[in-house]
Amino acid sequence: MNKGIINLSNQQLALTYILVAVVLIVTSLNGINRKKDILISIIRMTIQLFIAGLVLVYIIDTKSFIFPLAMFLIMEFFAIFNVIKNVKTKIPKGIKKVIGLSIFTGTSLSLLFFLVIVIQVKPFYSPQYLIPLGGMIIGNSMTGVNLALVTLLENLKNRREEVEASLMLGASPKDAINNILEVSFDTAFLPTLNSMKNMGIISLPGMMTGQILSGTSPMIAIKYQIAIMIAILASVCICVFLFLYLSYKNFFNKDDQLIF
Repeated sequence: MNKGIINLSNQQLALTYILVAVVLIVTSLNGINRKKDILISIIRMTIQLFIAGLVLVYIIDTKSFIFPLAMFLIMEFFAIFNVIKNVKTKIPKGIKKVIGLSIFTGTSLSLLFFLVIVIQVKPFYSPQYLIPLGGMIIGNSMTGVNLALVTLLENLKNRREEVEASLMLGASPKDAINNILEVSFDTAFLPTLNSMKNMGIISLPGMMTGQILSGTSPMIAIKYQIAIMIAILASVCICVFLFLYLSYKNFFNKDDQLIF
């Protein structure tokens, strides 16, 4: 097997932007006015990834634990920030704290277990492992919590009368909202499960593809991919569970009345 990887020059990278023009043309022909969003997304992605690349080059070469852990905390911060920012409706103040606590706790526990118990990398904060693996776990968990939050808010709005009727009949806030919590959890959890079902048949995941391109044995790449997907699954599960079951009380006052 070829152990090297073909270097992608700046000129070759620039050629891929021709496909952006194709996207703009196709969306315009279909009457979808997303030109500004597409261009902003492409520009932001390009700038952010180049900055991340420059930072990673420095961090990977350093032996200090400060920089990789600082990078991890920055990723956590922006994941939490993005979930809160994406909410278009007013939410109770306590929800923001729960979002932060849930994402940080779930992702940290899953990542530490993966690094310390599974891979047994030493030191555990090795940037070669901490940052890319942490990014995958945090990114998927962020999406899960965001889906849970959106579903929870929509159901509380649409099923308000049902919840209030349950409260009037003597149900506790937990019992009155329990079905909504279950639906929210299922909605947030399902995309990760579906993604896992299709791996190896319909798609080859990014981490595995990247390792194979770099010359790693496909069997080693497969083992890593299975392990990280299980870690992602656990992280999404923990984050969403913590968020839902720590947040629901914030939608009720001390008299158990729905205030959202």
